[in-house]
Amino acid sequence: MPIAFPPLELQASTSALQQLTKDIRGWRVERIGMNVSNIWLRTVDGATWLLGVHQRDLLPLFEVFTLSLLSMTELQERWENWTPPSLTKGVPEPLRKLMTTRPPAPVTPTDFEPWPLRTWRTEVVRRAEFIVEGAEVRSTIGNNPNSQAATRPGAVPTGASAFCEVAAGILFTGEDRSLLLAVDWLPMNMLVLQDGAEIHAFNTDCELVGMDEYVRSRAT
Repeated sequence: MPIAFPPLELQASTSALQQLTKDIRGWRVERIGMNVSNIWLRTVDGATWLLGVHQRDLLPLFEVFTLSLLSMTELQERWENWTPPSLTKGVPEPLRKLMTTRPPAPVTPTDFEPWPLRTWRTEVVRRAEFIVEGAEVRSTIGNNPNSQAATRPGAVPTGASAFCEVAAGILFTGEDRSLLLAVDWLPMNMLVLQDGAEIHAFNTDCELVGMDEYVRSRAT
Protein backbone atom coordinates (compact mmCIF):
# COMPACT_ATOMS: atom_id res chain seq x y z
CA MET A 1 0.00 0.00 0.00
CA PRO A 2 1.32 3.49 -0.79
CA ILE A 3 2.15 5.91 1.99
CA ALA A 4 -0.71 8.42 2.36
CA PHE A 5 0.39 11.88 3.48
CA PRO A 6 -2.07 14.43 4.96
CA PRO A 7 -3.68 16.64 2.28
CA LEU A 8 -1.99 19.91 1.38
CA GLU A 9 -4.75 22.51 1.21
CA LEU A 10 -4.72 26.19 0.24
CA GLN A 11 -2.67 28.18 2.72
CA ALA A 12 -5.15 30.96 3.47
CA SER A 13 -7.61 32.00 6.13
CA THR A 14 -11.35 31.52 5.65
CA SER A 15 -11.85 35.26 5.23
CA ALA A 16 -9.12 35.37 2.57
CA LEU A 17 -10.71 32.52 0.62
CA GLN A 18 -14.09 34.21 0.75
CA GLN A 19 -12.57 37.27 -0.92
CA LEU A 20 -11.99 35.13 -4.00
CA THR A 21 -15.69 34.57 -4.63
CA LYS A 22 -16.79 38.13 -5.39
CA ASP A 23 -14.52 40.94 -4.18
CA ILE A 24 -11.59 41.04 -6.62
CA ARG A 25 -11.24 44.25 -8.64
CA GLY A 26 -7.66 44.21 -9.90
CA TRP A 27 -4.63 42.00 -10.37
CA ARG A 28 -0.93 42.24 -11.12
CA VAL A 29 1.10 39.29 -12.43
CA GLU A 30 4.77 39.29 -11.44
CA ARG A 31 7.32 37.30 -13.43
CA ILE A 32 10.92 36.21 -13.17
CA GLY A 33 11.92 35.97 -16.80
CA MET A 34 9.06 34.14 -18.52
CA ASN A 35 7.87 32.40 -15.34
CA VAL A 36 5.08 33.67 -13.08
CA SER A 37 6.31 34.00 -9.48
CA ASN A 38 3.45 35.80 -7.69
CA ILE A 39 0.12 37.45 -8.34
CA TRP A 40 -1.09 40.51 -6.45
CA LEU A 41 -4.85 40.93 -6.01
CA ARG A 42 -6.75 44.08 -5.10
CA THR A 43 -10.19 43.68 -3.52
CA VAL A 44 -13.16 46.03 -3.59
CA ASP A 45 -12.32 47.44 -0.14
CA GLY A 46 -8.86 48.50 -1.34
CA ALA A 47 -7.01 45.67 0.44
CA THR A 48 -4.03 44.01 -1.25
CA TRP A 49 -3.34 40.27 -1.19
CA LEU A 50 -0.41 38.23 -2.46
CA LEU A 51 -1.11 34.90 -4.15
CA GLY A 52 1.99 32.73 -4.27
CA VAL A 53 3.30 29.17 -4.02
CA HIS A 54 3.68 27.16 -0.82
CA GLN A 55 5.92 24.08 -0.77
CA ARG A 56 5.87 20.94 1.37
CA ASP A 57 8.68 18.36 1.25
CA LEU A 58 7.28 14.87 1.89
CA LEU A 59 10.11 12.50 1.00
CA PRO A 60 13.42 12.75 -0.85
CA LEU A 61 12.47 13.50 -4.47
CA PHE A 62 8.80 14.01 -3.53
CA GLU A 63 7.65 17.59 -2.97
CA VAL A 64 4.21 19.09 -3.49
CA PHE A 65 2.97 22.65 -3.97
CA THR A 66 -0.21 24.59 -3.31
CA LEU A 67 -1.18 28.27 -3.32
CA SER A 68 -1.01 30.70 -0.41
CA LEU A 69 -2.98 33.93 -0.06
CA LEU A 70 -1.57 36.48 2.36
CA SER A 71 -2.64 39.98 3.36
CA MET A 72 -0.16 42.83 3.60
CA THR A 73 -0.34 42.58 7.40
CA GLU A 74 0.61 38.90 7.25
CA LEU A 75 3.43 39.63 4.80
CA GLN A 76 4.79 42.35 7.09
CA GLU A 77 4.66 40.04 10.11
CA ARG A 78 6.51 37.31 8.21
CA TRP A 79 9.18 39.78 7.15
CA GLU A 80 9.64 41.10 10.70
CA ASN A 81 9.93 37.56 12.11
CA TRP A 82 12.22 36.27 9.34
CA THR A 83 15.28 34.31 10.45
CA PRO A 84 18.03 32.93 8.20
CA PRO A 85 17.84 29.21 7.43
CA SER A 86 20.30 26.72 8.87
CA LEU A 87 22.54 25.60 6.02
CA THR A 88 24.97 22.71 5.68
CA LYS A 89 28.70 23.24 5.21
CA GLY A 90 28.62 22.28 1.54
CA VAL A 91 26.49 25.21 0.36
CA PRO A 92 28.49 27.44 -2.05
CA GLU A 93 29.32 30.84 -0.58
CA PRO A 94 27.36 32.94 -3.13
CA LEU A 95 24.23 30.84 -2.51
CA ARG A 96 24.81 30.90 1.24
CA LYS A 97 24.98 34.69 1.18
CA LEU A 98 21.82 34.92 -0.88
CA MET A 99 19.85 32.54 1.35
CA THR A 100 20.94 34.20 4.60
CA THR A 101 20.25 37.79 3.53
CA ARG A 102 16.98 39.25 4.79
CA PRO A 103 14.61 39.79 1.85
CA PRO A 104 13.35 43.31 1.18
CA ALA A 105 10.31 44.50 3.11
CA PRO A 106 6.98 43.93 1.33
CA VAL A 107 5.72 46.93 -0.61
CA THR A 108 2.15 47.40 -1.75
CA PRO A 109 1.95 47.74 -5.55
CA THR A 110 0.21 50.79 -6.93
CA ASP A 111 -0.58 49.68 -10.49
CA PHE A 112 -3.11 46.94 -11.13
CA GLU A 113 -4.86 45.73 -14.25
CA PRO A 114 -8.65 45.37 -14.12
CA TRP A 115 -9.80 41.91 -13.06
CA PRO A 116 -10.84 40.17 -16.33
CA LEU A 117 -14.18 38.81 -15.01
CA ARG A 118 -17.29 40.82 -14.10
CA THR A 119 -18.99 37.98 -12.23
CA TRP A 120 -17.69 34.48 -11.66
CA ARG A 121 -17.91 31.14 -9.88
CA THR A 122 -14.88 30.14 -7.81
CA GLU A 123 -13.74 26.54 -7.48
CA VAL A 124 -10.73 24.85 -5.93
CA VAL A 125 -8.86 22.43 -8.19
CA ARG A 126 -7.69 19.37 -6.23
CA ARG A 127 -5.70 16.36 -7.33
CA ALA A 128 -3.77 13.44 -5.85
CA GLU A 129 -0.05 13.65 -6.60
CA PHE A 130 1.93 10.43 -6.30
CA ILE A 131 5.33 8.93 -6.93
CA VAL A 132 6.32 5.55 -8.31
CA GLU A 133 9.76 4.44 -7.19
CA GLY A 134 11.89 2.53 -9.63
CA ALA A 135 9.70 3.45 -12.59
CA GLU A 136 11.21 3.24 -16.04
CA VAL A 137 11.95 6.78 -17.20
CA ARG A 138 13.81 7.95 -20.27
CA SER A 139 15.61 11.19 -19.49
CA THR A 140 16.66 11.84 -15.88
CA ILE A 141 19.24 13.65 -13.78
CA GLY A 142 20.77 11.93 -10.78
CA ASN A 143 20.50 8.42 -9.37
CA ASN A 144 17.39 6.39 -8.51
CA PRO A 145 14.84 8.83 -9.91
CA ASN A 146 11.14 8.69 -9.03
CA SER A 147 8.28 9.24 -11.43
CA GLN A 148 5.79 11.83 -10.12
CA ALA A 149 2.32 12.28 -11.60
CA ALA A 150 -1.22 13.22 -10.62
CA THR A 151 -4.71 11.74 -10.80
CA ARG A 152 -8.14 12.40 -9.37
CA PRO A 153 -8.43 11.98 -5.59
CA GLY A 154 -9.31 8.40 -4.81
CA ALA A 155 -7.80 7.07 -8.05
CA VAL A 156 -4.14 6.64 -7.04
CA PRO A 157 -2.73 3.52 -8.77
CA THR A 158 -1.84 0.55 -6.58
CA GLY A 159 1.76 0.70 -7.80
CA ALA A 160 2.34 4.12 -6.27
CA SER A 161 4.88 4.41 -3.46
CA ALA A 162 3.34 7.47 -1.79
CA PHE A 163 0.70 10.09 -2.49
CA CYS A 164 -0.73 13.37 -1.22
CA GLU A 165 -3.96 15.12 -2.14
CA VAL A 166 -3.19 18.71 -3.11
CA ALA A 167 -5.18 21.88 -3.76
CA ALA A 168 -3.29 22.75 -6.93
CA GLY A 169 -5.23 25.74 -8.22
CA ILE A 170 -8.21 28.07 -8.20
CA LEU A 171 -10.60 28.23 -11.15
CA PHE A 172 -12.66 31.35 -11.84
CA THR A 173 -15.49 30.75 -14.32
CA GLY A 174 -17.23 33.81 -15.74
CA GLU A 175 -20.05 34.33 -18.20
CA ASP A 176 -17.92 33.90 -21.32
CA ARG A 177 -14.41 33.07 -20.13
CA SER A 178 -12.46 31.29 -17.40
CA LEU A 179 -9.22 31.94 -15.55
CA LEU A 180 -7.12 29.29 -13.81
CA LEU A 181 -4.43 30.27 -11.32
CA ALA A 182 -2.47 27.16 -10.36
CA VAL A 183 0.88 25.74 -9.35
CA ASP A 184 3.28 24.57 -12.03
CA TRP A 185 5.26 21.32 -11.89
CA LEU A 186 8.35 23.54 -12.02
CA PRO A 187 9.09 24.35 -8.34
CA MET A 188 7.71 27.66 -7.01
CA ASN A 189 6.25 28.74 -10.37
CA MET A 190 2.63 29.56 -11.08
CA LEU A 191 0.42 29.05 -14.11
CA VAL A 192 -2.00 31.69 -15.41
CA LEU A 193 -4.29 30.01 -17.93
CA GLN A 194 -7.12 31.68 -19.83
CA ASP A 195 -7.28 29.38 -22.87
CA GLY A 196 -10.17 26.94 -22.55
CA ALA A 197 -8.24 23.98 -23.97
CA GLU A 198 -5.30 24.54 -21.63
CA ILE A 199 -7.61 24.81 -18.62
CA HIS A 200 -9.41 21.61 -19.64
CA ALA A 201 -6.09 19.77 -20.01
CA PHE A 202 -4.94 20.85 -16.55
CA ASN A 203 -8.25 19.82 -14.96
CA THR A 204 -8.43 16.39 -16.62
CA ASP A 205 -6.91 14.58 -13.64
CA CYS A 206 -8.46 16.85 -11.01
CA GLU A 207 -11.70 17.38 -9.12
CA LEU A 208 -13.41 20.76 -8.79
CA VAL A 209 -14.83 21.82 -5.42
CA GLY A 210 -16.95 24.96 -5.08
CA MET A 211 -15.32 27.51 -2.78
CA ASP A 212 -18.26 27.59 -0.35
CA GLU A 213 -18.15 23.81 -0.04
CA TYR A 214 -14.37 23.90 0.30
CA VAL A 215 -14.53 26.45 3.13
CA ARG A 216 -17.14 24.37 4.95
CA SER A 217 -15.02 21.23 4.62
CA ARG A 218 -12.05 23.01 6.20
CA ALA A 219 -14.16 23.92 9.21
CA THR A 220 -15.11 20.30 9.96
